[in-house]
Amino acid sequence: MKILIIATYFPPQNSVASLRPYSWAKYWSRAGHDVTVLTTRKHDHPTNTVYPYTGFAVREVEMPFFNLLRGSLGKKSAEKYTDSKNMPKAKLRAFAVGVINKMIQWLQTKYGVLNACRMPDLTDLWVEPAFQAVANERWDLVISSAWPYTVHRVAYKLRKAGIAKLWIADWRDLWTENHLYPGIWPFTIFEKRSERFWMTVADFITTVSDPLALVLERKYGSKVSVIYNGFDPEDYENLPKERSFPQDGVFRIIYTGSVYADKQDPSALFQAIARLHEAGHLSPHRLQIIFYGNNADMRTLAKEMNIVDYVQYGGFLPRQQVLHFQRDADALLFLEFKSDHVQGILTGKLFEYLFAGPPILSVGIGSDMSASTVLNATGRGGSFGENVDTLAQRIHELVDGKANGLERHLPVGEERRNSAVIQYSRKRQAEKLIGLVSDT
Repeated sequence: MKILIIATYFPPQNSVASLRPYSWAKYWSRAGHDVTVLTTRKHDHPTNTVYPYTGFAVREVEMPFFNLLRGSLGKKSAEKYTDSKNMPKAKLRAFAVGVINKMIQWLQTKYGVLNACRMPDLTDLWVEPAFQAVANERWDLVISSAWPYTVHRVAYKLRKAGIAKLWIADWRDLWTENHLYPGIWPFTIFEKRSERFWMTVADFITTVSDPLALVLERKYGSKVSVIYNGFDPEDYENLPKERSFPQDGVFRIIYTGSVYADKQDPSALFQAIARLHEAGHLSPHRLQIIFYGNNADMRTLAKEMNIVDYVQYGGFLPRQQVLHFQRDADALLFLEFKSDHVQGILTGKLFEYLFAGPPILSVGIGSDMSASTVLNATGRGGSFGENVDTLAQRIHELVDGKANGLERHLPVGEERRNSAVIQYSRKRQAEKLIGLVSDT
């Protein structure tokens, strides 16, 4: 089968969003399919993580706006203002650029505009050149993975032109009913019309969890299926054998990934630790919580709750180092999204945690949430919600267990790869996804 995957997020970008389409390209090409990935031009970045493009082709198409931006705000443009004669112009220009940047950041964080989510987005300019890059061929299957929504616009054009025989529209998160970003009127009107227009044409629709699928099914019917983000056991094969942390008797709870303000909250965990500390059952010499990732510095909150000595922040790390830390942690912290409108935000981090080994402590998860269901089905962790008493008891048990030499990881053999966990591997999910087309 000749397959085209359209995804702006793709390695070497260090993002779980990149790994979802990458796993499809890897495993479908291994199964004998002719796979091509259409993505944006990738530029050097200190967080980039290189993955091999073995067995499939990658076509990168530059976004015109980026070339314009580099030309107008780049080094050469700035150099002409460095002499004293032009210094007032340089200051005025720097002030204007600062104001524009702050406005863009406000729109991004408040509404999702210009942030690969809501309209308008920079990738709107990418649609036509991306379409032209692949329009001279015929494709048995095109699958577009959003965000941004513009990947679906490219796929729609291919499907309507008869260039694509079948089209799978993949939503990693909801668009018009997004749990983080409300969008801006009047663009929200165009978003609803565009989503319905595109999804009516799509042959299949996929998303990452059952609750999100139910939202889409109410609008688009039975063409909706769940394809989990999953984990890839091969990512762990080349990790260093030596342990990440010293054997110093400290129990380490690790969190990896972003923390979204007002949506994710470790307060219940911090309260449990404060209670144990006040009772004399815990000290910073026995327990440390370490956060890694963007916007994940929780030391201010820890200070407010009088446990700052228990909390560290390690910054943003390369992916292989993150996996290494996950494997060697004593426990892993998972923070559920809090939303009044949507459930089922299953991040890729949860599935990596499943395979990593240490027990998972889930905070902010209700009994009806998808993440709780996954943890209960696999036996890989506990869902504590806001129950400080139960959480404090579990932490006390885990810390004392390490002090007494009790094993807390999954065995490395077959038990670690039992069917309850391995069903969430990216290989299995890729097979399930291609099966949607094979069954037609």
